[in-house]
Amino acid sequence: MTVFNDSRYIRQSVKCILNQTFGDFEFLIIDDGSTDESAEIIKSFNDKRIVFKRIKHSGLAAALNFGMKNAKGDWIARADADDLSVNRRLQAQNDYLLKHPQTDVLGSHSVYFADPGKILFQLNPPAGDKKLKEFMDLHNPINHSSVIFRKESILKEGGYDEKFGVYEDFELWLRMKNKLSFNIIPESLVYTRLRMDSMSSTGSRSKIYDILVNNIRGRSAALGNNSVDKTITEKLFWIEYFYGDKSRARNYYSSTKDFRQTLAFYNTYLPEKYFNKITGMRLRQRIESFKMNRKDFKKELNFLQNLK
Repeated sequence: MTVFNDSRYIRQSVKCILNQTFGDFEFLIIDDGSTDESAEIIKSFNDKRIVFKRIKHSGLAAALNFGMKNAKGDWIARADADDLSVNRRLQAQNDYLLKHPQTDVLGSHSVYFADPGKILFQLNPPAGDKKLKEFMDLHNPINHSSVIFRKESILKEGGYDEKFGVYEDFELWLRMKNKLSFNIIPESLVYTRLRMDSMSSTGSRSKIYDILVNNIRGRSAALGNNSVDKTITEKLFWIEYFYGDKSRARNYYSSTKDFRQTLAFYNTYLPEKYFNKITGMRLRQRIESFKMNRKDFKKELNFLQNLK
């Protein structure tokens, strides 16, 4: 767990890890130069599993690399300082990895919520290495707070790119895409707090845009087949829509029976303020989660928020 001025949330997040049914772990917490009371709150916990390290403020990617290099275990389970892990999370992931030793990176489904405890939607990426890698053509299918990965495989490739900025996890998975095996446990093991002041909400998307565009264009050039033009064009539309330029997205739109793409096309004519609001709302996940069992998720979230 990395921490930077998360005193408002850190107590709940730490309690969720200490409350795991699987208890044989080292809980390494890296304070990335916080200036609030985060360090004092962490030090107030009396648990020998906690290893607390404080470093000069260096950014999330640098703090994560520092943590990996200091971790004693072979596997790294990530947890953000403002998110909540259900108490069965580590046990479920440990059991899965014992049964599927070929897996290098394992995530799960997750539930997104807004303070003080409003359930928003579920994020349910597809299971299976092939489907996850196809999903990466546009979006990151691995919730960073849900992931557990083989430490040595990541360190061998240089870890997180400390110059990349936001989306450092997505960049890592894309870089490791053809070198590691990915999978998802189809169960919501993490509650992710959606914050408008988070790094992913305010940061630039240009670097991840460049990677995604080069990936698609490289595949198109390698295939050299007109039959894939429509698929490539559609993916370029969505990359421009979410990460690039809305006017360029229109250049890749063609008359289609896909209602979602047609609606997105008309959204590109909205003023920038409203367009950015819509693209950040995760409308697809909200629609797909319309029939989710909010009552049970609300009950579990309330339990996690009030752990003793």
